[in-house]
Amino acid sequence: MLDRPVPSIAVLPAALAEGGWDGPFLVVVQTPQEFSRWLGDRSPGLKGIQVHGLLGNPEVWALAAQGTGQTPLDVILSDPATEFSALYRLVDVRLVRPIGVTIPARPGLLKALRLAASLQLWVRLLPGQPDAQALGELDEAMQFYLHDSMVQAPVEFFHSLLATFRGLSGGTLWDFLEEDPALFSHRGAAGQLVQPTDWVKTHLADLVEQGAECATCRWQPVCAGYFKSPDPTYDCGGVKDLLAGLEAAAQEITRDLAGQS
Repeated sequence: MLDRPVPSIAVLPAALAEGGWDGPFLVVVQTPQEFSRWLGDRSPGLKGIQVHGLLGNPEVWALAAQGTGQTPLDVILSDPATEFSALYRLVDVRLVRPIGVTIPARPGLLKALRLAASLQLWVRLLPGQPDAQALGELDEAMQFYLHDSMVQAPVEFFHSLLATFRGLSGGTLWDFLEEDPALFSHRGAAGQLVQPTDWVKTHLADLVEQGAECATCRWQPVCAGYFKSPDPTYDCGGVKDLLAGLEAAAQEITRDLAGQS
């Protein structure tokens, strides 16, 4: 998984990154040419490469499987239902460099997660504001993460939330999913901030001031208004059940470990 640097890391379009960057950065690539150029880059500030729209290109992954490299690759899926089978192209890549996949909460999420786990890839699930179907798949994904021996690499956001509920770490969903602008500052083509660094703090404060359910929600410390963006009127009932299920699993694990000791 991409390291969380301190201070914040810039997330840059490939063209902007060409000009050099003062500090740590991730580069976003969308063409085979950009991928090839940044795959071999040894800039000290380069902490990872986000790959968009190239999973279906076998030549890209044949190139990535050559040689070795320590720069992590994060393969971003847009349509898990149609893209999941192409994850097999990452088998040889995993042997020579760190690589994982980001999967949005859309139809096909569970298929993509199962295949990624079988290939021992780390996974980042982006729940967004899931509808009923997506919530169903997220619940199945959580059960798979908790109980299937196939899972050997982290699956975020489950992995960090489980640790948080066990008192082993802290943070919010924004942190775990690398979406807090204070930690991951996305930049536009001209280098401007896409969101201010205090966006999450301001967003939550606005929700509380406007009387949103976040004001009294027991999940506020770990959610911080995550599920109220972009639509602040989103009904969080389903995601609260999901979080409660993960908390119950964390408590069960803690009890089991205490009993063993």
